[in-house]
Amino acid sequence: MTTTDTARDLHGEVVHFLARQTHLMDGRDFEGFAATFTEDGEFSHTPGQLAATRAGIVAELVEFHRRFDDDPVVRRHWFNMVVLDPGEGGSWRATYYAYTVNTRPGGDQRIGPSCLVTDVLVRVGDELLTRSRHVRQDRLHFD
Repeated sequence: MTTTDTARDLHGEVVHFLARQTHLMDGRDFEGFAATFTEDGEFSHTPGQLAATRAGIVAELVEFHRRFDDDPVVRRHWFNMVVLDPGEGGSWRATYYAYTVNTRPGGDQRIGPSCLVTDVLVRVGDELLTRSRHVRQDRLHFD
């Protein structure tokens, strides 16, 4: 297998992994989503907020999504333009663009903030896991 084949295989694996994570998040399976992180994983998706450990990630997501309890909305996350770069100790840095689309009754859709996401991905055994995810909203570039 050539280096190009290996890179292509890894890219496909990462894109599939991100899709699985996204389905878990959008389905509000926060425990399943957190299980795709290392035990000591970090997740920062709101400015000034950082959740650490799987249990901390679940708690953060439950609290964050309470704002939608009385709001009939379907939220979908869209990840694209994934770039992979080798990191330290065999890890990989995945950098990609993200949007959130919110759909409410009547078919009204709103695009949430556009974001740049940076993940550190690692292998634990045969499993790909996220060690850290940092989401930066593009609007913050102007602050």
